[in-house]
Amino acid sequence: MRKKELSAGWIISLSILVVTLVSGFLTWAFLAVDKAQASPAGKADVQIIENKAKPSGSEKLILTKEITIGRLEEGGSIFNGLVGAEVTSDGRIIALDSRDKKVKIFDAAGQKLKEFGQEGQGPGEWTSPIIIQLISDREIMVSDAGNRKLVYLDLEGKMLKEVSYAKKLAMMKIIDAGGQYVGCEMGMEGNSIAYTIAKYDAEFNQLFKIETLLMSIPVGGGKINPFDVVNNFCLDSHKNIIYSRMTSYEIKYFTPDGQLFRIVRKEYKPQPFTEKDKEEMLKQMPENTGVNFRELLDFPATYPAISSFLVDELDRLYVRTYEKGKTKDSYFVDVFSPEGKLIYRCEITGTPILVKNGQLYTIEKDEEGYQYICRYKATWKK
Repeated sequence: MRKKELSAGWIISLSILVVTLVSGFLTWAFLAVDKAQASPAGKADVQIIENKAKPSGSEKLILTKEITIGRLEEGGSIFNGLVGAEVTSDGRIIALDSRDKKVKIFDAAGQKLKEFGQEGQGPGEWTSPIIIQLISDREIMVSDAGNRKLVYLDLEGKMLKEVSYAKKLAMMKIIDAGGQYVGCEMGMEGNSIAYTIAKYDAEFNQLFKIETLLMSIPVGGGKINPFDVVNNFCLDSHKNIIYSRMTSYEIKYFTPDGQLFRIVRKEYKPQPFTEKDKEEMLKQMPENTGVNFRELLDFPATYPAISSFLVDELDRLYVRTYEKGKTKDSYFVDVFSPEGKLIYRCEITGTPILVKNGQLYTIEKDEEGYQYICRYKATWKK
């Protein structure tokens, strides 16, 4: 009997669905120790930082909630599919609503100023906007997975330029690194879907590769672990690349030209992935896709070690784990110094997306599932 062949479109759709939904669902893990230790790496120029459970620093992060952005007076939210936000130096909040296919801009007090965005395939239009990045106080970049391009706009919505990456099958995430790009490219490698994290030039020619992760194509009754290819990366103020495979608590630092120079590790206690978690994830899977996710997905016994991470203006690293906090929808976040020492850990509600201007921004949901952006004053004290 001939095996059913999978179309490229089906493979792309399945891959993007699984990775996007898992990344959005993931809500964070952890364990403890005593102080950070530097130990010799296999190479003399790579520093390995081994962190224990208890933070070694005397600093404490105080978070005070200031405003909630997006709540409507009649109830509900102005956001239908919030995927990210950026903040200008004067405090304006620029949010990307993927479902509405709009960029929505708010003043520092949380009042909506404007929105723009047009669905389509023409210049300045998009079909699947998934990432927003602030290039300067006057310019943003929106990554459009549907048209495989980057759209650069001013804050009035005027298109400044477009950069195509149509030569790639798909890009799951892209960061503009000053005319070059760091991204997660999806392609095919034998009978597997390959996710390659790499740096590219202005024409999306690969300059160097950080890692390739493989997901076997599920044919003939096969299953996939949706966590197999989860990864994350960001840039610090020096444009160093901070990358993690996330299945283990290990974070790698690369120079802008691809040299590994630091590995940060931390002991952690794996958090169980329960039947309730499984059902919650399956509820988020879209219907009418032709994919039976219940039969397709093979869930692991535990979550990955890391859910997500970001850096602030001083290059402190905030790592969201899967360890649940005491309050509803809160999870433990580990904070590391620019040198890789664990200096603080705390519970944070929702998903931290940005720390800037002495303020921490999160995406949070209410009991009915509506999304909001919340801003907290972030004060470090000794």
